[in-house]
Amino acid sequence: MKKALFFIACLAAIASCKNEGSKIFEISGNEKYNHANYKGAIADYTEAIKIEPNDTVAYYGRANAKYSLKDYKGAIADYTKVLDMDPRYSPAYERRGDAKTAIDDDSNAVIDYSMAIQMNPKDADAYVKMGNVAAKQGNDTGAINDYNKAIETDAKNAAAYSIRGLAKYRLGDNKGASADYAKAVELDPKNADAYYNRGLAEFNDEEYSAAIRDYDKAIAINPDNANAYMNRGLAKTKSGDFKGAYADYSKAISMDPKNDGAYVSLGNAKLAAGDNKGAIEDYSKALAINPRHGQVYYSRGLAKARLEDYAGAIADYERAVRVNPKLVGAYYESARLRVKWEDYKGAIEDYTHIIAIRPNDADAYYNRAMENYLLGRRDQVCADLAKAKELGNMNAFKKMKDLCQ
Repeated sequence: MKKALFFIACLAAIASCKNEGSKIFEISGNEKYNHANYKGAIADYTEAIKIEPNDTVAYYGRANAKYSLKDYKGAIADYTKVLDMDPRYSPAYERRGDAKTAIDDDSNAVIDYSMAIQMNPKDADAYVKMGNVAAKQGNDTGAINDYNKAIETDAKNAAAYSIRGLAKYRLGDNKGASADYAKAVELDPKNADAYYNRGLAEFNDEEYSAAIRDYDKAIAINPDNANAYMNRGLAKTKSGDFKGAYADYSKAISMDPKNDGAYVSLGNAKLAAGDNKGAIEDYSKALAINPRHGQVYYSRGLAKARLEDYAGAIADYERAVRVNPKLVGAYYESARLRVKWEDYKGAIEDYTHIIAIRPNDADAYYNRAMENYLLGRRDQVCADLAKAKELGNMNAFKKMKDLCQ
């Protein structure tokens, strides 16, 4: 009897030592994880699992570390192991859903988030993540429904208000979006993204002064957000504050010298202010970074035309339509300049391109008729005037009486 008791005591001592060894590695893994030493954490959690193969804490910790290293499939395997051992551990469902979302396994991610909510109906974050999946799939209405549930569960969830605002913004509900961003910054006054996004909604509603104020606040909280400078510059351009816009675009460029969009916006502001030479310089810098900007060639052409560099302007319009063959404005401007040069055949070609893109463009038919008239092509004149008249061009009515009776 004494030998049996001694044997049981030994087994208990061994089990105790085994559990203690596992805990030591768990604690070490946690410490390394908290200091972003994810590889070291994985090594420690693995040692803990070797000692205690049913250590759910070690599996969960290792899964989180793998997730942080973007080893999403490895993380999913470990979260699954946790749930095999403890099917009611709701955080593992939610985190596995995150990993599945990261590899675009959205349908199964939603199942995991639903299970997390079933285990813990007050898990507002799981509702937010379900909404994020819906938004990712282009279902903003469904996303809003999920964000509503998150807010019903946790009325002080600033992130839920902020991200619901984004969904409303994408649906064109700028007022609703602004209201959500206002609630988000009320709950979290340091939420730079909410100020920034409210600025976008206000800009869309042409509330440029309000947008500038919100961009100011976003920049004060996060001065490294180049997009905030860019968009504040746009609002200042719309407000006629060109110097302020120049400063913002220049700041965005200083933060990222390869930001072709900032050069484009700076060029647009200079074009609007009448600084055509400056606009050309900035458009040229943008095109040096990204030569596939059809609209920028077009805008540079406008600036050159204002400086009476007509050959340079037409060359840019031709470049614009090579990049974007459907850029109707470039054909119109090219035709206008060709008429100045009495290149009526070239203008006719431009109007023909416009008609191919927009078969119901009454002005293109009318203008082509007028250029054909200058070349003495009476039959083509009357055919185009008839079409322009049919499409509602009022000038075509009079011209037909004068030229086609």
